[in-house]
Amino acid sequence: MKLGFLTNYSQEIVRFASADPSFNCLEISGPPMEWTGDTDQAQAARLGALNLLRENGLTVSSFLIQWPSIRTSKDDLTGELGRLGQIMDVCKVMDNAIMAGAGPLGYDPEISLEGNVARYKEIYSPVADLAESKGIKVAFENWPGDRRSGPFGDGASLAVTPEIWGLMFEAVPSSVMGLELDPSHLIWQKIDAHAALNEFADRVHIIHAKDTEIFDSRVKHDGIFRRSSSGWGHWGRYRLPGFAHFDWQKLLAMCHERQIECPVVIEHEDPVFSGDRRLEGLTRSGKFLKNCLLQA
Repeated sequence: MKLGFLTNYSQEIVRFASADPSFNCLEISGPPMEWTGDTDQAQAARLGALNLLRENGLTVSSFLIQWPSIRTSKDDLTGELGRLGQIMDVCKVMDNAIMAGAGPLGYDPEISLEGNVARYKEIYSPVADLAESKGIKVAFENWPGDRRSGPFGDGASLAVTPEIWGLMFEAVPSSVMGLELDPSHLIWQKIDAHAALNEFADRVHIIHAKDTEIFDSRVKHDGIFRRSSSGWGHWGRYRLPGFAHFDWQKLLAMCHERQIECPVVIEHEDPVFSGDRRLEGLTRSGKFLKNCLLQA
């Protein structure tokens, strides 16, 4: 399994990752606009980046993108498919990188869950067809929505719980459609992330390595819906793997048992290692996760 982290692309970050023995891949936010399209400039830009990555012993595991809303109109869908097609072309050049990201967004609380899944089927069946034709995998991160609306709020994400994943994969059964499994978003919902991995092993295309620290005493006193300027940060916060309580060794051992050979990508949203300590956090968490991986 390859280990990396989510980042914007730059020559500096490529050299940082290359110098760290824990990392051999990157998930890139984008891709950068200058990489997309059929122009000579775009081709030169992405090939130049590809050569730099290879020279430094790295690959692109995935690109973090914005998915079309499940409320996308038929008139707008053609444009969205064109945009996704260009991203898939970049993925293809970058050693068949996975197209990943949170969502799809657009959940409508005024209709049933089944109604929202029906909208997903209408919009994403052609996305699956396009991905199949280009040989690219699609991975939805199970982000539940922003901290104010939360799960099942207006416009929030659809791919929030294992129950919904099952409905989504039944609606659009293509094997290219899968998950960017992020345990941090399951932890605070009290969902068993290990059981979720086991149930959807054949759909886990990539793992987002992020943990959640819960302040139990605050939850017991104030509940999870406490309204304040601190919001979510009052009773919980995201942490890097190795600095909270999730059993990453068990999860990664399960991946080996189930022959899930997907990339593991750190999503760094840890406030303790922010600012000048950001790269330190990546290094420390990378070392922790590398020690959890069962090496061949």
